[in-house]
Amino acid sequence: MADAKTFVVNAPAWIDLSSTDPAGSRDYYSKLFGWKAEPEKDPSAGGYAIARLDGKDVAGIGGTQDPNAPSAWMVYIGTKDADAVAKKVEAAGGKVVAPPFEVMDVGRMAVFQDPTGAFISAWEPKTMNGRAELTRRREGKAVLQEGLRLG
Repeated sequence: MADAKTFVVNAPAWIDLSSTDPAGSRDYYSKLFGWKAEPEKDPSAGGYAIARLDGKDVAGIGGTQDPNAPSAWMVYIGTKDADAVAKKVEAAGGKVVAPPFEVMDVGRMAVFQDPTGAFISAWEPKTMNGRAELTRRREGKAVLQEGLRLG
């Protein structure tokens, strides 16, 4: 899993793609960004793949959980307490779509929907902190880490 040494709360920690065609998505993003994405060997990962660039974890690619759902990217915000975030989501007028749950032995996640309908997830790490440097600063502006560079 991700090789991040640190963890940042209340900031993007990970991104992944839920795809209707995970193999096709792995192939596409490998060609587009130069990623290497192989499904995890652990059967409990359900075919989830960690995409790597220059040996560093940059994103995940897996299948959709609902066969009727479209392919979509998800951003995970880091937290030390996914249960507390779920309570805050509801208090702020959002919806808990998937309450916090264990993801193998690597962490806990939850999926939320804000009042406008946008989805976002929380990531509570155990053994996988996520992509600690998802963004870097360039000329005073945050930009996506080079894992998403073109060319």
